[in-house]
Parts: sequence; C-alpha cells; structure tokens
Amino acid sequence: MQVQTVTRVLVWSRWLRLSHWSLGIATLGLLMTGWLIGLDTGYSTIITDLHYLLSGVFLPALLLRLYLLFFGSGTDLLEDCEPNLHRLSQAWEVIRFYLTLGKLPLPKWYSHNPLWGPIYLALFFFLILSAASGLFILNNMFFAVGISMLDLHLLSFYFILTFTVLHMIAVFAHDTSNRAGDISAMINGFRQFEISELTTNQNPGEQTIPLENLIKTLKQ
Repeated sequence: MQVQTVTRVLVWSRWLRLSHWSLGIATLGLLMTGWLIGLDTGYSTIITDLHYLLSGVFLPALLLRLYLLFFGSGTDLLEDCEPNLHRLSQAWEVIRFYLTLGKLPLPKWYSHNPLWGPIYLALFFFLILSAASGLFILNNMFFAVGISMLDLHLLSFYFILTFTVLHMIAVFAHDTSNRAGDISAMINGFRQFEISELTTNQNPGEQTIPLENLIKTLKQ
C-alpha cells in the first residue's frame, strides 16, 4: 500500500531569492512610473526622479542575477532554465493545464517551471535591453548605430509588462493547484514534494524509490 508523505527541500538559494524580489519590486515600480511618465501628468518631475531611484535598485539586482546565472550554483545557473526533451514534454503538460483552466494536473518539476524557464532567459534579454537603453537616454544619447533608444526602451517595457502580468497569474494558479508552495518557496527557499512511500505490505511488482533518486529524475 502506498503512503503519501510531503518532504521540504531547499531549492532556491538566498542570493537568488534576494535578486528575485529586488528585481520584482523594482520592476513593478519602474513599470508604473514609466507608464505615468508617458501620461505626462503634472507630477512628471517627481515621477521621473522616482523612476531613476528605482533604477538604482533594479541595476544591482539585475547584475546579481546575471552573475548567479553564470557563476552561481545549483538552481541559480543558466542550465537550470535550458530546455531538453524531458522538460519540453513537461512544458506541454503545463500548457494543457492552462488550456483546460486547471482541470488537467501539473507535472512535477524540481526548480524552474519547464515552460517558463526558457521564457525567463528571454526576460533577461529584455531586462538588459531596458537597462542599456535607459542608461543611453539618461545620458541624452537617444540614438545608437541608427537605432532609437526610446523605441527600444518602449519595446522592452511592453514585453516586461506582458511577462509580469502573465507570470503573476501563473504563479497563483500553480500555487492553488499543487502543494509545492511556489510562492512561499521564493520567500524561504523550500519547495514541498509529495513522495509515495510503500508500507511493509508491499504488493508484488511495486518498487520504492529514495528521495534522492526522485530529485534526480525531476532535474532531468
């Protein structure tokens, strides 16, 4: 007979969580102030100053996350977001979960969502593009190699805004549909995994699997 147990495993490092929340909060503030700057309200000077202040949080957080992406360890690294055959099959299961509005179950994964992992890499590109174009604009350099920095900044704004809205919806949908505790995991670092254990009354042909082996399969 199988017995379900829940195991908490440290998945997200302290530095990754710090960069994630710093980036998230700063990005939300930059999106809001950037939108207000575009509206040209009567408080444009104050809003612009706040936009620059938030960029002072955004840039170090982005640099930290990029450093972890290449020089971190474990789930910090670039390879943890890269797709492979196993993750692509799981990504399709995540898509089916969305298409059926949560009626089909989500697959089990260890760290980065198999569908969103590669999208995070695209997000990093647009975050870098936003930061670079913003620095050019700050230094009154509105064109570089014939490309409008304002257009690049606006393009990155729309991508990051779309990602942010979809990401928040997806996170809450996942957190209410499984017991992994995705939201709390990004606070304390621990995700929860349901492990099937067999009692001594094991039926013929049934096999037990150690937690370490399960984690290895989830990392594939």
